[in-house]
Amino acid sequence: MQPTLFFKASILMLAIVIGFVACWEYYWRSRGFKPTYNDDKVLWARQRKKLTHPNPRSTVFIGGSRIKFDLDIPTWEKLTGEEAIQLAIVGTPARLTLRNLANDSTFKGKLIIDVAESQFFSIDTTRRDRFAREAIEYYYAETPAQKASASINYLLESKLVFLEEGKFGLTNLLNTLPLRNRKGVVFRAPFPKEFSFTRFNRQNAMTPMFLSNRPMQQKQQNNWEKPAPPIKGDTLMIILNGFKASIDKIRSRGGTVVFIRPPSSGEILAKEQQLFPRKNYWDQLLAFTNTPGIHFSDDAATAHFVCPEGSHLAPADAVSFTTALVKILREEKGWVFSVNGKPVVSNVNPQY
Repeated sequence: MQPTLFFKASILMLAIVIGFVACWEYYWRSRGFKPTYNDDKVLWARQRKKLTHPNPRSTVFIGGSRIKFDLDIPTWEKLTGEEAIQLAIVGTPARLTLRNLANDSTFKGKLIIDVAESQFFSIDTTRRDRFAREAIEYYYAETPAQKASASINYLLESKLVFLEEGKFGLTNLLNTLPLRNRKGVVFRAPFPKEFSFTRFNRQNAMTPMFLSNRPMQQKQQNNWEKPAPPIKGDTLMIILNGFKASIDKIRSRGGTVVFIRPPSSGEILAKEQQLFPRKNYWDQLLAFTNTPGIHFSDDAATAHFVCPEGSHLAPADAVSFTTALVKILREEKGWVFSVNGKPVVSNVNPQY
């Protein structure tokens, strides 16, 4: 009798769990969401592993979120015949990833570094660089069990909406509760869940829901972290020396490095121009490191973009920007691509 009751209770519990999961999944899908991937250290490490056996027909991208939105990977791979390896990290300057590549004696390929001044010209702090540190540590320490778990997670994440922890995890959902700030305690508003999604290749893109909602775009613009006072003097020189040392290492092995300043617009751009005058930061960066750069405002094909929330391109504009970027690299910077080779097939799943 007892085993029969236990069996029935187990069946009932399983039915309740399946029912709850099905309803939870249906709820988010009914609001327009589709499956995407967690842009976490595990997904970053997967891209980083591609450099274990360097592919000469590839380009690595590092920096912050702008190059993750503004680079359209399928367009890049179609026009160049080469793979784009996306190692940029949202909200994180490029320095730790650059240092990691510089200290990897096997890396000697093409590298594009995204420069968003408020992130790029910032002091090294535990908070700002936390994700990069954790991702790099995970890359070197990943166990076979973790690798197997990641493969299962990728399969599930490609099918189920609610598994995207960055949007639907408990911590994120609690942060959306209308709690009043206590004295001395200020909660930063979370990004709208409709803002973006992440593909398996780590490309980010805004969703149609976000692009069709102007109030939400304005809310997201207000969410962007206000830039800290710009660094100057000796502190700036320390930052520049660090970048130069890493870039010199990569170039000494035959690597190629280019800085890129992706578009921003409106109030965001005006504030960046005020705090980080071009001649004192961008121009000095290129001159000090003896590295070529591509500034979006220098070319008519890239200077006209308007970012929906001031800081990142919409998907259609990312295609145009990537097309212009390839042309500039080829015609002005002398980059040679595998244009006659078979284009790399990008794993883009899912699509919004």
